[in-house]
This record gives sequence, C-alpha cells and structure tokens, in this order.
Amino acid sequence: MKDKIALVTGGTSGIGKKIVEHLLKENVFVYVNYGHNEEQMEKARKDFAQIRDSFEFIKADVSNENEVIEMLKIINDKSRKLDYLVNNAGTNIDSFIENADMIDYKKIIDVNLVGKVMVTKYSFPLLEKGSNAAIVNIASRLGSMPCVEASAYCASAAGIINFTKAAALEFANKKIRVNCVSPSLTITPLALSGWTDEEIEEQKNNNPLKRLAETEDIANTVLFLLSDKASYINGQNINVNGGTF
Repeated sequence: MKDKIALVTGGTSGIGKKIVEHLLKENVFVYVNYGHNEEQMEKARKDFAQIRDSFEFIKADVSNENEVIEMLKIINDKSRKLDYLVNNAGTNIDSFIENADMIDYKKIIDVNLVGKVMVTKYSFPLLEKGSNAAIVNIASRLGSMPCVEASAYCASAAGIINFTKAAALEFANKKIRVNCVSPSLTITPLALSGWTDEEIEEQKNNNPLKRLAETEDIANTVLFLLSDKASYINGQNINVNGGTF
C-alpha cells in the first residue's frame, strides 16, 4: 500500500479513526474528512501524528453536495488521484416510526446513504486515475437484520449494501472494486449511546463470541478489502458480527 492515497469520511472517531490509523501504518497518505467537531479533529491529529505525518484533514458535510464537490476539488488539486475511498461517515437518531421527526429522518438518510453516493460520484474521476483502486462502504448489520426504533438507520444501511452492488457492476470496467462492510454492534461512542450497562452485557451474551465488535475488527476487514489480496472480491457485503444471524 506504499505511496497510495486514500480518502476516509468520518475519520476522526470510532471505526473511521481506526481505519485511518491502519492506513497510516501501511504508508498510505490519508485525506481525513470530518463534519464539524473541531475538538475531536484536534485529538485525532495528535493521535495520527504519533504514527505518521502523512495525512490532511478536510472539513465537509458529506450530505452537502457543494461541500463534497469542494472536498474532491482540494484532493484533485493536491494529489490528482485517489487509490482508496472509505465511505464511513454516518449518524443516527433513534425514534419509533410513529414518533419520527421527518427532518431527523431525512438527515439520517442524507448522511448515511446519499452522502456515500455523492462522495463516490465525485471521487470517481480521481479513482479512475488511481492504481488498483477500491472503495469500501461502511453499512451495518441492521441493513440485513433490522430492529425497532431505528427504521431510518436500517433503511439507509440496506440502501448502502445495494448501492455497493450496483456501483461494483458499473465500475468493474474501470477496474475499480466496490465492497461493503456491515459491522454488528461495535464499541464506539455513537454506537453505544443510549445503551445501559445491562443492555450492553445482554448484547455480549447473545453473541456467539460473547463480546462486542472492536473498531480493530472492522478496520482489519476494510484494509483487506482495499488491498490487492482481495483483488477478486467485488460487490460483496462482508458481515463482521461474531457469528450473529
């Protein structure tokens, strides 16, 4: 992966941050996208610098088309290509359907699904210039196994999985692979917000491996899918869930 260039959206916390750390360890230059949290970005800057000083932060709301266009323009002006794209940025606001605020509902779909579509669209010309280019979209187990009180998140995750398959078909003639990773409940601030200690323990006990996913588990899978070792894997959704079905 030496001398490769990557863009990771939502790269300053949780799964995205761990993916950036792994890419830096593989001598990849990483454009790290973040949405608004400057404090979180500064902490990530310090953590990344301990690994390698080969990254640049770009602030952009992935649900805002103009900001996405500007982000990719910056990357084009500086690097002229992308080898890897990791569409990780996501959000969630729990609510039952009958109580759903449509503004919140649309926000979840816009960030989680439409945002990935837009970043992919505007990254495509740079990925064409890359070497063995690959895209990995981060979805969720809820795209295949929905739950209550999160219908917008479930719908967006299902959309990501099918978008991945469609994009893989469209981009195959350009030798750009597109795959998806669907984590089960992962130890991150976003994923565990609102969960009680008892509920978390129950989730662990219900998993065949008796634990929750670590960000490391997801990042390792993403790096494999980006690498040449996965050169014949395309259009797939990889469940990283400890055996939960």
